[in-house]
Amino acid sequence: MLFLQKQLLLHLHRSAPPVRLSLQRALLSTAAAAGSSSPIHFAAEEYLVATCGLTREQAAKAAKWISHWKSPSQGDAVLAFLTGPALGLSKAEIASLVATEPRVLNCRDKTLRARLDSFRSHGFSAAQIRSFIRSNPVAWCSLDIGERLGFWVSFFGSPDKFLRISRRSLYLASSDLGKVKTNIRLLHECGLSNEQIGSMCVTNPRLLTARPDSTRAIIVRADEFGVPRNLPMFKQVVSTMAALRPETVASKMEIMGEALGCSDAELTRMVQRNPVVLWCSREKVLSVFKFLIDVVGVDPKCIQASLGVVTRSMERVMVPRHYVKKVLQENGLIQKEQNFCAMVMLSEKLFCSKYIHPHKDVIPGLANAYASACKGKIDT
Repeated sequence: MLFLQKQLLLHLHRSAPPVRLSLQRALLSTAAAAGSSSPIHFAAEEYLVATCGLTREQAAKAAKWISHWKSPSQGDAVLAFLTGPALGLSKAEIASLVATEPRVLNCRDKTLRARLDSFRSHGFSAAQIRSFIRSNPVAWCSLDIGERLGFWVSFFGSPDKFLRISRRSLYLASSDLGKVKTNIRLLHECGLSNEQIGSMCVTNPRLLTARPDSTRAIIVRADEFGVPRNLPMFKQVVSTMAALRPETVASKMEIMGEALGCSDAELTRMVQRNPVVLWCSREKVLSVFKFLIDVVGVDPKCIQASLGVVTRSMERVMVPRHYVKKVLQENGLIQKEQNFCAMVMLSEKLFCSKYIHPHKDVIPGLANAYASACKGKIDT
C-alpha cells in the first residue's frame, strides 16, 4: 500500500497541475504518517523532581543537561552508584548534588569509580568524601580532581584539614593551581612555612586563591605596618591585611586613637603587638571602650597597655567578671585598684582559680552567681 502511495505521489508531482495540489498534499501526509512513528519524548523535569528530589524551579534549570536522553537508564545508573555502598549518599544529598551540578547524571560508571578511587588513594574516608561532595559538588565533578587532591592534601598535611579549609572557600578546590603555587612562593619569601600559611588560610583562603598581584599588595601593606618578617606577629599582620581593606584599617585606627587619647605612633606600637584587634567591628570597639571607661572606670592608659581586651566578649567575659570584681571588693577580698583589664585577659580556668574558688567559703554563692552572669543573668 505504501509503495503504491509513493508511486502515485511521484506521478502527480511530475504533471502537477494546480487542481491536483490538494490531493498531492494529502498523499504526502499519509505517506509520512505511514512511514515513520513519533519519537518518544523524555520528561526531564519530571524525572528530576520525582527521582532526584529537586524542586520544580531547580528542575527547570537543570533539565537542559539531560533533555537529550531517550530513557532514564543513564540517570538511574548514576543514582544507583551514588546511593550504593561505595558512597551511600542520602536522598537530600542527591538532591543537593544534582541541583548544583546536574551534569553528574551524565557521568559514566567508569568515571565515577575512578573519581572515588582517587579520593581513597589520597586518604579520604567515605564520610570525608560525602562531606566534600556536600560542600563542593562542582569540584567533585571536575575531571582533574585527582591532581588537585594530590596537591592540596600534600600542602595541608591531611584530608581533614583540607576539608575544613575548603568548606570556607568553595573556590579553593577548583582554583587555578598556577596562581596558588605563585602565592605560596610569595608567602614563603616572607619566611612563612607551609604550616603557618595553612593556619592563616583557615580564616583567609583568599591568600592562596587570589591573583598574585593582590597577594603582593597584601605583603607590601604588612611590611608598611612595621612588624619585622622574622617575628611571629608578622603572620597575624598578613592575615589582617588580607581580611581588611586599607581604608577599613585606617578608620579603625582613628577610632581607637580618639577613644584612648594617644598619638598615631603610640597606637601603631600598640596594634603591632596585637593586630587582631583590627578585626573587631567599629561598634564592638566603641562599646568595649565605653563599658571599660564609663562603667568600670578603667584608665585609658590601662587599656593602652592591654589593647587585646577589645577582642574579649562583653557579655560572656567583661560583664560577669566586673560583677565578681564588685562582689569581692564589697567583701574586702581584693583591692579597689585591682587591674580589671588583667582580669579580663585571663583564661576562664585561671580566672576561676584566682577569683572564684579561693572565696567559696566566704561567699558560698559566688560560683553559681558567676555562672549565671556568664549566661546573662546577674543578681542585683
